[in-house]
Amino acid sequence: MMRGMNLEYPLTKRAIISGIVLGILFTFIAIYLYLKVGITALGGIFLLGYLILAPTGGYDARENAIIITITGATMLVSLGFIDPIASLFLYKDYLSTQVTISLPLLITILLSGSILGIFVLYPMYKEFIKLRWPMVTPMAYIVKVLEEKGAKELSYAIKGMLFSGGISSVLLLTDNYQVDLARINNNSRPKNVFTSINISPLFASLGFFISFMGYIVLITGIIYSFLVWFFIENANPYISIQEHFFNPYIYSVAIPMMITTAVLTLIEYSKSLRKSIRDLHGESSLSKMSIMLSLVILPIASYAMLNITGHLSSALITQIIEIIIVALPIIFISSIFAVRAAGETGFSSSFTLDATLIITLLLVNVSLEAIFLAFAIISVFESTAISVIRRIKFGEIIGVKATSIIKAVIIGCITGSIIGPLLFWLINSYLGGIGSNMWPAPFSKLLGGYVLLFYVGIKEHKLPPMVMPNLLITSVVLTVLLWMIFRKLKMKQLSPILLAMGMIVPPSFLWIGAVGAFIDYYLSKKFRHDPTKYGTERSKWNALLAGIMSGEGIVILILTLISIIPLLMMI
Repeated sequence: MMRGMNLEYPLTKRAIISGIVLGILFTFIAIYLYLKVGITALGGIFLLGYLILAPTGGYDARENAIIITITGATMLVSLGFIDPIASLFLYKDYLSTQVTISLPLLITILLSGSILGIFVLYPMYKEFIKLRWPMVTPMAYIVKVLEEKGAKELSYAIKGMLFSGGISSVLLLTDNYQVDLARINNNSRPKNVFTSINISPLFASLGFFISFMGYIVLITGIIYSFLVWFFIENANPYISIQEHFFNPYIYSVAIPMMITTAVLTLIEYSKSLRKSIRDLHGESSLSKMSIMLSLVILPIASYAMLNITGHLSSALITQIIEIIIVALPIIFISSIFAVRAAGETGFSSSFTLDATLIITLLLVNVSLEAIFLAFAIISVFESTAISVIRRIKFGEIIGVKATSIIKAVIIGCITGSIIGPLLFWLINSYLGGIGSNMWPAPFSKLLGGYVLLFYVGIKEHKLPPMVMPNLLITSVVLTVLLWMIFRKLKMKQLSPILLAMGMIVPPSFLWIGAVGAFIDYYLSKKFRHDPTKYGTERSKWNALLAGIMSGEGIVILILTLISIIPLLMMI
């Protein structure tokens, strides 16, 4: 693969190998976090890139850009399919037929979506990189600055990794990683996610990356969830997080909150959307032809690869392809809109799921499992398309050609298409399974519940049994009010979805997140009148806490591999 790509600087062997190794590590940490709390606030890749490059020939910012690109592409592809595929397990009672989710099927889904997604917006990249990209520029600057000032930030990251690795090892090996306060005076009581606290440096750090205000919104949802368990469910210690989610007081509040936020986001960015559609007329004929070719090949390649796996019926494959065809123009317009919004404001949102779901259900007779499988392909395709432009802009600032970035993304996509499915399959098959208290997959529940609400409502003209209309209306009104308050206070980075996430995340994981949230609050409070000092201090804590997250991630990865090796040998 590497020889066929005609490798040249900065796409060196050490950059590629380093990117793949870090991609595997960070993908594990990302999936671990995502299936536990639905959030993947990871950082520090650029520092680990420095740590690898410096002693192996000297640090080079362009090579680090390649490492970051491969690592990021690997993580993106690995996470892109999780929500719809996890929903197949979480909502299995609503499927027409049970689908066998094999490793080859997952790899097929990712390969067909990610590789083609690379080239959808690529012909238009020169126009997109003219935008400001406020979230990309600072990171690119740091990567360049490391050529002169890398040692200071690096030392903080290493200290964080060593501290976290040592503490996590002791906690995990002595079975003190989770402390259940309710069992202190009653050892016969089962461990419970509502009364437990995970003593985890990784989850403690997570609060910092969420931000203090974001954590306040999240913890409000957690407290609400705890009160529902205590008063509505009579503090039942045996109830699972999955059963708790289907309580109407949780489902009927969290799901409408997600739907309403999606609608409000689309309205907010409607002006950018109209501009994106108008700008299509300015593209060259060659660009339009390249774009059209990528879109047309997606359903063809998906059909061929899904048939090769041999696990799905021809009728189900046909339904999947019908959904993809309906989604093609929506994906294209939505991805342009998302890229423009990210380039202008730093924040973006996609409306592909919403529009495709409604149009498909109104026009085509498809099953719920077909929707989830089609969305797995669509989400990887679109997220890759959007990410490519962001990574080309990142490379342009540092001085890396777009063609080198594309090659690095391809390497990352292929790696992610293998590693992501493998980790997901192992977790579901041998480590407790999706939907368990160990792997509750909270955001997957939100997405699956979102789809289910529309599916049952449109196809069967009724509401799912866990929906209470009065709570649904209350949730919509509350979401609109929160949205308006966040905008009024100039807190556009906050979303009501954080509140919904808090309702369905096992509280045991995030109580300790208050530690990182307090650090964020302390820094902003102490240095709010000195932006330069604030930036310096935040950079230090960002490096330290990123190292802490990586340190525990490495320990968990090693222990996980040790635990599954005997199981794999029995296959």
